[in-house]
Amino acid sequence: MINYSSWPRKKISTTTLRLDLNNPRLSETTKKLSQNEIIEYLLENEKVYELAINIATTGYFLNEQPIIVKEGGKYHVLEGNRRVTACKILINPDLITNSTKKARIKNLVKNFDINTILKLECIISPTREDADVMIVNRHTSGSSVEKWDKTKQDRFLYNRFIQGETVEQMADKFPLSKNDIREALKRYNVYKELSNLDLPELIKNSLLNETSFKMTNVERVYQSKDGLDFMGFEFNENDFSLIKKLPKEEFEKRMSKIAIDVIEDRINSRKLNTESDKKKYLQQLWDSGEFDTTITPNISYNIPAEIEEAKERKEKKTTDNIEDIKPVRSRPTLTKLMAANTHLNTGIPRIDDIFEELKSLNIKKNPNAVAVLFRSYLDMLTYQFLKKTKGLDGLNAQILEKQVTENEKRFQKIKKSLSKLDSTILERNDESDLKKALGIDAIERSKLVPSLKYMLDYISQSTTLITDNKLRQALQGYVRNDLKELGHNDFNLLVHNEYYKADSEELKKVWCQMLPVLEYLVSQLK
Repeated sequence: MINYSSWPRKKISTTTLRLDLNNPRLSETTKKLSQNEIIEYLLENEKVYELAINIATTGYFLNEQPIIVKEGGKYHVLEGNRRVTACKILINPDLITNSTKKARIKNLVKNFDINTILKLECIISPTREDADVMIVNRHTSGSSVEKWDKTKQDRFLYNRFIQGETVEQMADKFPLSKNDIREALKRYNVYKELSNLDLPELIKNSLLNETSFKMTNVERVYQSKDGLDFMGFEFNENDFSLIKKLPKEEFEKRMSKIAIDVIEDRINSRKLNTESDKKKYLQQLWDSGEFDTTITPNISYNIPAEIEEAKERKEKKTTDNIEDIKPVRSRPTLTKLMAANTHLNTGIPRIDDIFEELKSLNIKKNPNAVAVLFRSYLDMLTYQFLKKTKGLDGLNAQILEKQVTENEKRFQKIKKSLSKLDSTILERNDESDLKKALGIDAIERSKLVPSLKYMLDYISQSTTLITDNKLRQALQGYVRNDLKELGHNDFNLLVHNEYYKADSEELKKVWCQMLPVLEYLVSQLK
């Protein structure tokens, strides 16, 4: 159990506090905003203007201190972004772009003691993860803090889930049952699908406004069997994603209808309150003639998005040279190391077989197998690259020279020890015979088999084998283990140390880090 009472409290200058880009209050579509843009978003969507007026008229209450974390030398607000933003605009009303609101705030602060909010007492969390339990309790339980709407809460849980946290682990931490969490993950996956629909601008904007768009009304439809049949999907039992059972065009037409009906208030808690209400509504849809009722739902229509996109790109491509089509790189899926449209074809059957096997493995269930196979693939690919580019001769010469030098050092030490035991032994025996007897004579070049570390280090230092500086630097970081993700030493431990565990998310990160290098090695082989 976390001891929250041990967390330090400190007064921090309000203007230096950084609003959090990962704040669940920010919509999924509002990533990479500047600090001023976050302020504007919270003003427009999260009642920050009203909160600022409340603080200016009744004072700043001390019972809900912001929770912050120090990252990159700066304090980031994990909890209390609304409150901190309200204080920021009271200190500097010019942060408000709306002239009417700005004028009112400027008028209010004339009778408000700004000194009371220039510094805010904050609770400093050791890490983001440690703060999560307290934050969720504040926004989902009986706290006076403004509650998250459903979609923001769902996204918070979804992000934890895709980072590797299980439903059971979240249920142990947060004031939510396992079923609540499963339903939240389903709901967010449906919302993501709706967000990708090609809808009229006004409808799209309403859907993306998470505060006003009611996903619980969409949920009323798909929670019935008839509703699921109409919408044309079922949920994957493992990751709660959507398994589509209709052709793409028909699927999107039906999903769009549901989204529009929610926005235009044809679906709400009053109109779809009972099972008979739902049956009547769905029957009206079937009878409308808008949808193809002859289609039999089938999971064969469930084509992953990245494959669908690759197919569309290929159809648009006019060139006859299929192998020249370079697939757009996608992020790894939830259960696989790499995206389905990742293709690294060397033309060497054994290596290509390993790649396809690596690509097919479920990384959640088989992280150790993925780690070992990944390292084997990298080892074979690297060796063939050096062989093809004539780099193997230079590397072997380097290794040979190093081993000869090391052997000579060892022999000199042995000579000293032998001379102490028998001063005449060196006079009675030839040095070459002694080296041979001791097993430290010259190594045959043909017997050299360089290790993976030697090969990667040699490639990363060579400006002729890899001319791109950034690519070399990426490889050097992997070899030296100075990346935030797994490095080469970690992979050695995964293969040889029974106490070192493979982590699926770390494996995905290192795959993304190393993919440009792998693509380069493959391109040279082809």
